[in-house]
Parts: sequence; C-alpha cells; structure tokens
Amino acid sequence: LVLKVPGPPATEEMTGPAFCEKGGGGMMLPLLGDWEQEWPRGVRIVLYMLGLFYCFAGVAIIADSFMAGIEKVTSKKLRLWDKEKERYYTFELWNATVANLSLMALGTSAPEILLSLIDIFSKQFYLEGLGPGTIVGSASFNLEVIVAVCILAIPTGEVRYIKEIRVYIVTAVWSVFAYVWVLIILVGFSPNVVEVWEGTLTFFFFPMCVFAAWAADKGYTGGSSEKKRRDVLHEDMSPAEISELESKIRKEHGRHLTNEQVARVLEATTECGQCSRAHYRIGATRAMFGGKRIKMDAVQRLSKRFSFIGNKSQIVPTEQVDENPPCIWISFASTRLAVFENAGKVQVPLIRTGNINLPARVFYETKDGTALGGEDFKAVSGWLEFPAMETAAQIEIVIIDDKSYENSEDFFVHLSQPEVVTKDPNLRAEIGERNIAQITIIDDDDAGMLCFETDVITVHPPALDDLDLQIKVRRMGGGCGRVTMKYVFEGSSAIQPRDFHGEDGQLVFGHGEMEGYITVTIKAVPRYDVVDQFRIKISDPTGGACLDATKDGGADKNILTVMIVADSKSKDAIDRIKSMMANKWSKSQVGHHNWATQFQDAFYVNGGAEDEDDPSPPTIADYVAHCITVPWKLLFALVPPTDFCGGWVCFFCSLVMIGIVTMLIGEMASLLGCVMCLPDDITAITFVALGTSLPDTFASKASAEQDPHADASVGNVTGSNCVNVFLGLGLPWMIAAFKWRATESDPVWDEKYQYDDGLDWLGPKGSRKIGFVVEAGSLGFSVAVFSSCAVITIGMLALRRKFCGGELGGSARAKWGSVAVLTFLWLLYIGLSAWQSISSMGGMNCPRRP
Repeated sequence: LVLKVPGPPATEEMTGPAFCEKGGGGMMLPLLGDWEQEWPRGVRIVLYMLGLFYCFAGVAIIADSFMAGIEKVTSKKLRLWDKEKERYYTFELWNATVANLSLMALGTSAPEILLSLIDIFSKQFYLEGLGPGTIVGSASFNLEVIVAVCILAIPTGEVRYIKEIRVYIVTAVWSVFAYVWVLIILVGFSPNVVEVWEGTLTFFFFPMCVFAAWAADKGYTGGSSEKKRRDVLHEDMSPAEISELESKIRKEHGRHLTNEQVARVLEATTECGQCSRAHYRIGATRAMFGGKRIKMDAVQRLSKRFSFIGNKSQIVPTEQVDENPPCIWISFASTRLAVFENAGKVQVPLIRTGNINLPARVFYETKDGTALGGEDFKAVSGWLEFPAMETAAQIEIVIIDDKSYENSEDFFVHLSQPEVVTKDPNLRAEIGERNIAQITIIDDDDAGMLCFETDVITVHPPALDDLDLQIKVRRMGGGCGRVTMKYVFEGSSAIQPRDFHGEDGQLVFGHGEMEGYITVTIKAVPRYDVVDQFRIKISDPTGGACLDATKDGGADKNILTVMIVADSKSKDAIDRIKSMMANKWSKSQVGHHNWATQFQDAFYVNGGAEDEDDPSPPTIADYVAHCITVPWKLLFALVPPTDFCGGWVCFFCSLVMIGIVTMLIGEMASLLGCVMCLPDDITAITFVALGTSLPDTFASKASAEQDPHADASVGNVTGSNCVNVFLGLGLPWMIAAFKWRATESDPVWDEKYQYDDGLDWLGPKGSRKIGFVVEAGSLGFSVAVFSSCAVITIGMLALRRKFCGGELGGSARAKWGSVAVLTFLWLLYIGLSAWQSISSMGGMNCPRRP
C-alpha cells in the first residue's frame, strides 16, 4: 500500500515571473510584450500612470452611456385611472429610493463591481488582484473625501439637510453592517474561508437592503409618513394634465403668474423638478472631458429662481391689477318686470352688495321703448339713496291706463353714476351686470308660459375661480298671479360636485314678475380640450302657467343643456407652457434618439450645438480635454441610443463596454503597482479607488451646491457603499464559493493552500477539503479600520444635523473642522492599511510576485 502525500508549499521560484517582468503580463497588457518590460522603471511609471488615468477617463465616459440607459429605464411612467376623480394620473413606475439603490448605484459603482467580478474569473476563482481592495478603498473615499468636499461646497452660513432621513438612517446602518459582516465572515464563522451560505447571504443582503429602504421611504418602518404623492411631469403629458397642474399652481402661488413662471414652478414642484443621480454623474463627467452640457439650471438653482414659491407677495404680476377696487356694487334685482295697465304703478327693486356700512346712491332714468313716456308711463329720473345698512331700495314708476286695447309694450330703466356718500375719494361704487331693467306693460290676465331662453348654452368658466351662473327662466304671454315651477339638475359628463354644484328647488314668480333665475356654480376644474355637460329640467308649473311645448323636452318639461368648455385664453396659455417645457426637456436630456446625434456630440467639443441660454464658447480646457478623450467618445458612440427598447439595449451594451475597460484598468494598475513595488491592495485603495470615484466626487459636489437638500450628495454615498459590498463582493464570492464546492480536487489549489497557515478550519494540513479561500490578512484589517472610521463619520454627521441644522454647510468653523476630521480619517485609513500590508509582506519587495 502506497500513500501519496502532497508535498510542501510552493516556493517563490515556482510562481513564475512578476507581472511587470519579462515573461509576465495579462491578457491585454503590456501592449509591446517583453520588449516593453525591459524599459527603464521611471519611464514605465510615468507611462503607466498616464495610461491608468486615461483608462479612468474612458470608463467615466462609457459610464455616462450606462447611466443614460439607467435613467431611461427608471424614468418610465405609468398612466393609471383614478376612479375618484375620473381621470388618468401619471405615476413613476420606479420608486425613487429603489432606483437609487439598485440601477443608479450600479451605474456609479459599476467599475468597482466589475473589477471585482472580472478578477474572480480571470484568476481562476482565486481571490487575487485589485477587486476587494478597490471596493473598500472606494467606500472610504466616498464616505470621507466626497462628504468633506460636499460640506465645503456649501456657502458659509447656509446648510443642506437630508430630507428623507428615514431612508438615510436605513442605508447608513446597512452600510456599516455590510463591512462588519465582511469582517465577521473572514474571521468569525469560517476564518479565511467564504462558504457557500456566506457568499449567498452576502449577495441576498442587497435586495434586503433595497426592501428596507423602500419600506422606510413608504413610512412602514415607524413614525408618521408625511410624504405625499407628487405630480409627475414628463414630455408625454397631455395638455389636459398640464392644465390641471397649471391651475393648482396659480391657485397656490398667485393667479397673475406669467406662463414662464408657471413652467418654472412646475419644474420645481413636480417629480421633474429634482435632477436624478444620473444627471449629476453625467453632467460632472461631461464637464470634465469637454462633452455636451446638460441643462440643469432650470431645476437646480431653486434658492435663486424659485424664491417666490410659497410667498405670493413676492410675485410681480405682469397684468394690470385694479389698485382701487370698488367697495359697493349696485344693480337691479331683476332685469325683466311686468305690470298691468290698471296697476297704477310699478315698483322696480334694486339691490346693493359689498360694504353696507356706508351710504350710497345711484342715478336712474327711464327710456322709451315700444311704451312711450307720457302716454303709457310717466317718465322719471333722479337719485336713489341707499342709507347705511340698507341693501335694497325701489324706484316707483306711474303706469298710465289709456283704456284702449293694445299689445304688450316695453320701456326701460337705466342706472348710472354710482357713488359712495363719503368724503374718502378712494372709496367708490360700481354698477353691477344688471344695469338695465325692462318693464313690460300688459293688459291681459293670462298667467303666462315658462321656458328657458334657449335649449343649449355654452359657458367658458375661468380655470381658477368658481363661476356662479344665473340661468334665466322667462315668463311670456302673461304675468297675472303667483306661479311656481320645480327644477332639478341632472349630471352627464359633468357630475356633481366635481364639475358643478346646484341644488334642486322651486322657482317662484310673483304677480307681474316676468323672469326668474336658477343659480348654479361651475367649479374651477382645469380643462383643455374636454367638453363637459349637464342638464337642468323645469317641470310642474302651478298657478295656471304652462311650459313652452316647442322647447327641448316638450310641454311636460323643458330641458336646458349646459356645455362647459375651456376658455380659449387658458388653452393658449397651456400650449405655450407645454412648448416651453418641451424645450427644457430637450436641453436636459441625457440620452440620444439616434446614432447620428451621438456621433455629432462625440466629435465636437461640448456637443457642437450652440445654446441660446448659455452662449459662452468652450474654454481652452474644454478643447484640451475633448481632444484627449475624443477616441473614447467615438468608440462609445457605437453603443445603441437610449430610445432602443426603453434604454435596456444601451444598458447592457454599456455594461459590456465598462467590463472591457475595467479589465484594461486592472492590468494597467497591476503594471503600475508592480513597477512601483506596491502590493495590489495598496494600489487598489489609492490609485484605483481614487480614479473610479473621481466623477462621483464632482457629481456630488454639483448636487450639494444646486439641490435644496443633501439627499443626492450624502444620502446616496451610504447607499453606494452598501451596493459595493453586496454586489461587488457578494456576487463574485458567491460564484467562487459554488465553484469550489462543486470541485472535488484541484492540484493548483492543493499547491497553494494545503500547507498554508491559517486554514485549519478546512482541516489538517495535507488533507484539507477544497473551499473558497479569502485570507483575512490585509483585507480584514482594512475592513476593520474603515468600519471604525465609518461609525465616526456617521456620528459626526448626526451631530452636525443637531447642532448645525444640516449635514452639509454651516459656519466656517464648523465646515473646516468637519473637513479636517474627515480628511484625517481617510488618511488614517490609507496609512494604517498600507502599513499593515507592507508589514505582512516583511517589507517592500521589488519587483513583487503576482
């Protein structure tokens, strides 16, 4: 019986040449092979450093296309029918918190995540390379350096606080837990080994984190949720939807807003009003490399451009407003009266409204019609007085009975010269709409016939104010005695109480009274091209009266159809607002509709097109940055535009491109670290972490300066750090753990780990079971240091919120003190991690082995 026992661990000579030595290298680098490996070390350091940052520029540019695809996907709208209001409403299909923690976080962290994933596959499922160090180093840079930059970016004396504090608390707790969890699985359950359940659970912590943040956003985690559904503004909105939003804004902020002001408030107070994380990231990258600018000023500079919101007195009306409105209105109570010839006289009633505490008067005068003054009535004129507290008065006119048969005749009474009887010249009175009364002199004893003036009336109510409509009912052919009739309202496409309000009742005509009025209120409901209608029915006349059989409804009932149509001026205003909004949408668009515009934007500096809102020409820095990066831009213009398949094609193609560039970054960083005698973990937490996080730094700074809150700049940092661990480490570790679980034996694994120290959990040396080895070493130490710094940072932000009023900004002392603490924590993390890495290797080894 012969037992084969594995030999001792491999010696250094068995590992082959270093990455930067002759015979070493990766799949793509060095480009010139062994000849390049013989170049002087100083020359190679400079070239590899320039090449690394050029690759960082490339991955930032392709990340723009990736983020544009994500923006297209997550901005998808859904139209749902609202049963209560009987109309469609537009909703965001993606919850903003879910989008930020899933696809948006993947977009900003894609290089780090893919670098870790590519390292696992390229190293045959062994944990080597830059991936884990980049994940932790990027998290430290995000939490300490980016937050410090954002604190300093706020003008002294101003503050920005996190609005969605519950979501921030959830992501902050998860971000610390994520790295503590990594430490636990490295040194706790299975030291230096990641089991299948550990890798799987790490990955599935990602959807659990997203769900917890979503629950906090919805208010399900406790506390009262004051969050209301906001209207969603998008380019496919119908004019009717914009009309409703426009009406709401004018009611809240002042009816004399211009159309441009309405458009600006729409942007600020709807979902369109806040730029997404993608806008900031893409805007920062394009500003760095001379790309096409994204117009964000209309929705960002809220403190300057929207200072009038919520304060009507600050809005300067562009229409002429009556600075001295009347305090008293005088009019006839009824504009049509009838009197019999033998009555002797007629009393014409007047009413006044407004300030009844003051005396007033009005001039009246009779005018001939078919009835003549002196023959049929006695012509009169003069002043009618309204004493203080009196709201009604009468004009008495003598009727002349000539004892001869004649048809009914009419004359008129006119009102003019209303006055307030006071010495104050600023107080004035006006005549109401009923300024002329028609008196009919009849000489028969018929009760008359009741009817509407017409079968259909069309009203154009204002969009902002309810309209009290007086529907006239006429009494013709006689006016003898008291008659009544019933009236009811019947809804059709217009329904109560949404579109109109009217109460069923009874209309009474006194003796000689020839017209009456039914009052209905037309509600101020926004309308554009919708025509609503309802009906009013009159029936059951009494006192000998009848209904006009020739009218709609016949002799039993007369029907009036009321058509409610949008005012033409309101429609014109909505069209202008929609046009202005469409122009702003096109300027703030982050994606493209076709390949032609993509290549045009890629070839020309700043996209080539002139913008009338920003006439400043490109700077020298724009030209230099564009010329350097134009090869990347032209290459990535091949990515399909965002309009294909709702942005998903752009999403996946960009992801492939990022993966390719990330492979190039990994090999370039390995070459640089090798020639500089730096271990992979030091290269990862410094050069690679800095390069992949630089666009996020500028994006967060822009959002801190331009957003009214700190959610997009600070809140998203903690969310990204969660995603980095759960996807950047959880996914590749889960895959590797499953691979090694399915592997029964592997000579390379035996050679590397059978006799390695620290793996006793897998069994005794020489007979260990195969598993996915993740040596705690430098990684565990780095994670522990970062976790401690993260707790301090989050605690400091909580103190700033309490004592400074917000996480960002504050007094100069508070700002610089916070920046000093955060900078110290980042340098402490870098210093301690580098010290531990070098100490574990026994000093600097140059060149180092892979």
